[in-house]
Amino acid sequence: MKFRLKRQEIDKDLFIFCLNRIKQDKLVLPKAGKKIVQGMSAVLKDIEESGLPSYLRIKKLKGKLGYGVFLHPEAKPISRGALIAPYSGRVLLSPQYAGNDSDYAFALMSNLCLTREEQLKWDPSRRYHPRRLYSVDLDAHKKGNFTRFINHSETPNVEARFVKISSTSKDLPSAPFELIYVAKKMIRPGEQLLVCYEGEDKSYWGALKIKPFSMTPTTFMLDKSGEIVDLSE
Repeated sequence: MKFRLKRQEIDKDLFIFCLNRIKQDKLVLPKAGKKIVQGMSAVLKDIEESGLPSYLRIKKLKGKLGYGVFLHPEAKPISRGALIAPYSGRVLLSPQYAGNDSDYAFALMSNLCLTREEQLKWDPSRRYHPRRLYSVDLDAHKKGNFTRFINHSETPNVEARFVKISSTSKDLPSAPFELIYVAKKMIRPGEQLLVCYEGEDKSYWGALKIKPFSMTPTTFMLDKSGEIVDLSE
């Protein structure tokens, strides 16, 4: 599988910038629990070795819907609150309203005003403007893992959480901020994993000028043979 980036990829200077903004804004991120940290070690090993945990399947959906991620029909249910995986990709800083063509970008931080020196460093092609807003995005368009194939739904069974990872394991470096996917409710065998792409500002689909296909975790299901059953009609 092509997409095997285990965790977020971030430039050292941008990493320091994000840390400083977290402290400046007094942003308190929830600490990932012990089960999440333990789950991280296991799923990262799966991503590195095969790209996908053995209990999941990636299948092509009909028409232009692309691919979807499903729980294997013979797998055990995924319990509420269980880790799916970290959402990985490149962390980028860019003007908030410049227009991001990527369908795979999530905003980690938004509504950021930069100093003159910061704009010169991160956005040298534009003339300085003290009220121009910037966002820090995690973009899986070119680099990522299987989570980039998890589709959108207004009634998702997966949710994104912004957390800090504290770990004493040498195989799992700590991270002061990370975007992870966890089960929002129990996911049953054969169901499709779905997450809501929209934030509180409801700007995702509007910016792309797309009306998303309406689906639930059971709109498309995997039967016991591993084939997709279309229940949308």
